Amino acid sequence: MFKKTAIITGIALAMSAGAQADYDWELGAGYTGGTIEQEVKNRANKEQKAKQDNDTENFNVSGTWYMETVDTSKGPLGQAAFLDASSSVTVATGYGKTRVSQQNNPDGETYVADMHYVAEGPGWTLSGVIVDLGFERDELGDSKIDTWNAGLGTYITDTTTVMVEYNYTSLNNGSGSGIDNYGGAIESFFAMGDGGLMAEANFGRSYVNNRDDVDTYGVTGTYYLGSNLGFGLSWEQAEESGYEINSFGVSAEWFVSENLAVTLAYTDIGADDVTGLYTAPGQQNIPFRYEASYEELALSGLFRF
Repeated sequence: MFKKTAIITGIALAMSAGAQADYDWELGAGYTGGTIEQEVKNRANKEQKAKQDNDTENFNVSGTWYMETVDTSKGPLGQAAFLDASSSVTVATGYGKTRVSQQNNPDGETYVADMHYVAEGPGWTLSGVIVDLGFERDELGDSKIDTWNAGLGTYITDTTTVMVEYNYTSLNNGSGSGIDNYGGAIESFFAMGDGGLMAEANFGRSYVNNRDDVDTYGVTGTYYLGSNLGFGLSWEQAEESGYEINSFGVSAEWFVSENLAVTLAYTDIGADDVTGLYTAPGQQNIPFRYEASYEELALSGLFRF
């Protein structure tokens, strides 16, 4: 009887140790498919003047190295790095294509490098300070778009961070144009048993030469039923020249095991209708309405070790 009890206890301890599944690396891969719908109508008689539906698809892979082993015992597996205040370096690449009706189908590549550093150490004055640095290049046909980003923030509690960020996007298409973006975000985790709620609020303003500024606001929330399963909702709004673009998203994240996760996400983006008057010869002063929307479905996987 004693031997049997000892064996059962040993197995339980081994399972408990394995379930923690601390990790140093993450490998990710994903696929995203979307549809862009555009339509122009005569505003007076509702006659359709033009319509175009374009399909998009993107494949991506990524790798993340954590500077110290991530402790997964502090909450849901999906928030382990955040709750353990972990520093990391990430590289990623992707390939995408847009199928344009009756035109050549442009394709392109994306390259990303990011560093997320959290200062830690007993008695350190700067302990908890966060520094983010990143670079992304998007290539589509002959166009090249470079984006640099920098962020500075801190853990104001063990489960709450505040960040300010700056991004500069360079459109390398011969025009020398660029976009400056300033923003901020606050993230907080509220523990509830083995699960909890991860919430974020963000804002930003983009400055574009010879254009009105673009303001963005957004909130996201992911509710974890336990350590393995979470469901998310998101909303973001962009405002420019009196027009609004709203984005809504839902997602589900499931850790099939302590090391393997899959995520399914759906996003719908809708813009205010744009109205105006035609100026083309033979159509002057005819009122028109332009409608556009975009929706996508994304499936991704993550492996830790």
